[in-house]
Amino acid sequence: MFHAIQVLLLCVFTAMLGLGIVSPIMPLYAESLGATFVQIGLLSSAWSISRLIFTPAIGRLSETRSKRKLMAVGLAIYMIVSILYTLAWDFTSLVSIRFLHGLGSAITMPLALAYAAALAPEGKEGRYMGTMNFSIFAGMGLGPLIGGYLTDEFSLSAPFYVMSAMTALSLLLTLIILPEEKSRSSIVRRSAPSFRKVLSNKLFRAAFVYRVMDAFGRGSVMYFLSIFISGSSEIGGLGMAVSVAGLILSVGQISMAAMQRPFGVLADRYNKVRLILLGGLLAATGYALLPNAYTVWEVMMARLVISTGAALAMPALTAIVTIEGRELGLGTTMSVFQSAMSIGMIAGPLLSGLLVDLIGLQRIFYVGGLIGLTGTVAFYFMERLR
Repeated sequence: MFHAIQVLLLCVFTAMLGLGIVSPIMPLYAESLGATFVQIGLLSSAWSISRLIFTPAIGRLSETRSKRKLMAVGLAIYMIVSILYTLAWDFTSLVSIRFLHGLGSAITMPLALAYAAALAPEGKEGRYMGTMNFSIFAGMGLGPLIGGYLTDEFSLSAPFYVMSAMTALSLLLTLIILPEEKSRSSIVRRSAPSFRKVLSNKLFRAAFVYRVMDAFGRGSVMYFLSIFISGSSEIGGLGMAVSVAGLILSVGQISMAAMQRPFGVLADRYNKVRLILLGGLLAATGYALLPNAYTVWEVMMARLVISTGAALAMPALTAIVTIEGRELGLGTTMSVFQSAMSIGMIAGPLLSGLLVDLIGLQRIFYVGGLIGLTGTVAFYFMERLR
């Protein structure tokens, strides 16, 4: 029998698995519809732009409406979008569907995290949010492997059908098993907190800035990591097989997922701020190692250093957001926190695209590390001054 937290884990896993499944085939799919490289780049940003627009509003709405019902709407959008992808007839229709996909994620992801935060007992926030983060990163890590396999064995449309079927299962479990929030019956309906109020909390503001800079640096690096691994030496690449790039990317994500729960337990026992600072420094070190990596194992080790740093920081960071969100409003807090990631993921690829032309492919990893280090230092001083 499924319990509430297990249904939430499945919802988040499905959402991120769906994103991961289509990520390796989306450029190919767009190209088959006649998209240019610029349009393919726009397609990559459309999902994050949609999330940035809708996530805060959905979070505020969830403070006075049923999170369970709103999540069901988000999953229904996911299910419908999965089918719509196969019906796209040109780039305009494809980017419109991608934008709608972002809306589904803007509803599902932050509300699932807010619901899980409400379930977390005091003192176990790191454990619960680490478990949710495991579901997020596991979906992102397994998705590209599954999407590539389905495309090779069946067709370019097969991953979309599988994503739709999995989302339908999550939707069914949400409607049948997931209960309404227990606290709803005992809370007088109130107006949702404003974004200004949420961001006026100094500790949350420090976490928000760290998340923006972390996603900014990560977006700058990961967008070009596969090109660095498999690109030609003329552009600064290592010339390895595309399958090697896929393996390194997936191992990085899956290892980060595997470390989430144990590091979440660690966050409940030790100083969360110190864990975030240590994680940020470790991830920045991993970025700096990449330009000096020349073999498969050296690149893999650098990627694992990045994963370890991110895995160490994230449960502690989300635990802090959970604790502060209990006073501010969990729906709004989680939504604003998710918006921080969207801001970074929009800006990162755009900046890296410009900088690669100016300073070269390998130096972009130093920039990503510097951005991440800046966010870590900013978090340290903002937390100290609160």
